Amino acid sequence: MTDGPGPTGSPIGFVGLGSMGSAIAGHLIDEGYELVVWNRSESAADEHVARGAVRAASLAEVLATGTVFSILSNESVVFDLFDGDALSAAPEGTVHVDMATIGVSAATRLAELHERNGVGYVAAPVLGRPPVAAAGQLTVLAAGDPVLVERVRPVLETIGRRVWDFGTDPSAANAVKIGANYLIIHALQALAEAITMLEKRDIDTQRFVELMSDSLFPGVVYSGYGKAIATSSYSPPGFTTELGFKDLMLALDAAHSTGVSFPSENALRSVFESALSAGQENLDWASIAEVTRRRSL
Repeated sequence: MTDGPGPTGSPIGFVGLGSMGSAIAGHLIDEGYELVVWNRSESAADEHVARGAVRAASLAEVLATGTVFSILSNESVVFDLFDGDALSAAPEGTVHVDMATIGVSAATRLAELHERNGVGYVAAPVLGRPPVAAAGQLTVLAAGDPVLVERVRPVLETIGRRVWDFGTDPSAANAVKIGANYLIIHALQALAEAITMLEKRDIDTQRFVELMSDSLFPGVVYSGYGKAIATSSYSPPGFTTELGFKDLMLALDAAHSTGVSFPSENALRSVFESALSAGQENLDWASIAEVTRRRSL
């Protein structure tokens, strides 16, 4: 491609129009990018096509742009779509930027698969929820061939308020994302335990959350999830319990593969399994707090 991806350059492909993908794609359209979009559920592309995006009839049409961004629900979907057949048919010089939260071993296998088929691979998972994505304020974690990262950096900087570089190994970016999500899981459980303890003493837990957010723990995790837990407000979900359990298992797999043992892993796994058994899979993952509440009755 002679022109780089950008508002005045060549179009870019976008695959995966779930809540996060739709928000990111919408922001890119707002910023003047020409998008060629594709989603397994065709109707998910309708709103973007109405705003000027081009609907691709197949993944091959997206890959034909030469620069493809994807954000899919899990690694199995990434492998299903971006398989050897699809990649080998892509134009020479194509680069795929994978924003999905996947395991570190999967990231390594995907990078190798892309290399075998002549397609560049950059891992760029993100931190933030759909409203943050829609505002172009995500935190972007990037890793891969520096030449490829620089090629797509203008798009990454449009998506995020800051791009953090984590070297040439794509799996490093995924490891950092997994570590960040593991911290959130601990925060959710810590909030659940502290709030349940205070509820038993008839203390205003919303005021407690406000106190913590204004002093020891400023930021969106304790303020946002704390309020959700204090008020038992878990719908609509920003991130589901089912996906949270997937990310917990990714963290445990990443730890075990390097010989790291987590003392808290059995407790956290038990909490998530109890939440899923109670039918909370489609509620926000902050709803794992209800497991602690139920156990405290």
